[in-house]
Amino acid sequence: MWRTIVEVFLSPLLIEIFNRSTGLMSRFLAIFLILSINLISTLIYTPPAWAFNSVKFYDGDNITIIHGGIKAQVHLACIDAPELKQARGQAARKALKKLVNDQSFELNILGRDRIGRFVAEIMSDRGNINRILVEQGYAQFYNPSGKGCDGYTEAERKAQDLHLGIWDKGTNIQSPQEFRRASY
Repeated sequence: MWRTIVEVFLSPLLIEIFNRSTGLMSRFLAIFLILSINLISTLIYTPPAWAFNSVKFYDGDNITIIHGGIKAQVHLACIDAPELKQARGQAARKALKKLVNDQSFELNILGRDRIGRFVAEIMSDRGNINRILVEQGYAQFYNPSGKGCDGYTEAERKAQDLHLGIWDKGTNIQSPQEFRRASY
């Protein structure tokens, strides 16, 4: 929006001031203002430097990102996907891979978990990937902190009503958390 304002309104105005200015100093000032405003508008609209496109997928809610040769483990915030050995675990991993693989995305980092992984939402051109996994029934809403995670409850309810993914046989399922307690 700001860049449009600068390009459409301010730059032509400053160019008109430049054309009407008579002294050397006023022309210099007009050139300086034109360049400064265009530089500022470019800086405002520069996309974030932390966009990723290299990923390793562990399961449906854990990935490793690789950026500049540095690896970082990321746990997807607000969701809990089935474990790989659990029913629908492989499907959840494939769904995440399909949504994220071979495209740029950004991380909305919310913090770190108890074992040091980043806890983040994956944002791409498709939207909030974490929420999409819940909407499609590949993960359930999980928010132990009770903070953030807007829209996830509604996404899970919709997937349950449509019997998608993990909800295909109803809502009486073994959660990934219960599966981990029983299996490990």
